[in-house]
Amino acid sequence: MTDYPEIAARFARETAGHQMTVIHDDGLYRHLRFANPNSGLYWYEITTTPGQLVFSGDGESFVFRLADDMFEMFRRSAEAGGINAGYWAEKCRTGNARSYSRELFEKYVEKQVAKGEQYYPGLRDDVREEIFDSPVYNVDYEPAALMTAFGYEYYLEPGRNPAGRGSFHFTYVYEWELKDFDWWFLFALHAIKDAIAQYDAARKPEAVAA
Repeated sequence: MTDYPEIAARFARETAGHQMTVIHDDGLYRHLRFANPNSGLYWYEITTTPGQLVFSGDGESFVFRLADDMFEMFRRSAEAGGINAGYWAEKCRTGNARSYSRELFEKYVEKQVAKGEQYYPGLRDDVREEIFDSPVYNVDYEPAALMTAFGYEYYLEPGRNPAGRGSFHFTYVYEWELKDFDWWFLFALHAIKDAIAQYDAARKPEAVAA
């Protein structure tokens, strides 16, 4: 992933029927729950103590640490109208913010195939058959994807190889960065941003009264 509009859309879709329940609210000590009363899917809770915010719910949990008031940290550092995945990931102390991305793997493969195709006719079709449509390797998983890339070779037939070229193989595979933000981590960031917005909206009458 490099752009994440699909995660924002998914969050909005999956949480459309959620309701906020304030379980505890005492200064920097907060406990908020968000869930659809008619479904047990995609519920989540946000808890804060001084210097820490914990997201937990229908998936992996994440712990963020930085400022005394973590709600204020998320408010100040949010990008206009959206999340701030890069900065917020730096503050995540527990939980896997990034995971293997097949999309990134495909981009690395395609970049080298595009350069090699002019010298190795038929390379792209062979890569499709031997890597992406392979009955042996499933490149949806990082170990299999790397094993396939390391072991791949493409030879030109003698009659199609007047220059006597050697085999094509992928280079610098060890340097390929195949991890991007995990979709559930991005979902959690949208959940935190939305939770704070709902919490602030619910407290506005108190601020006006004060």
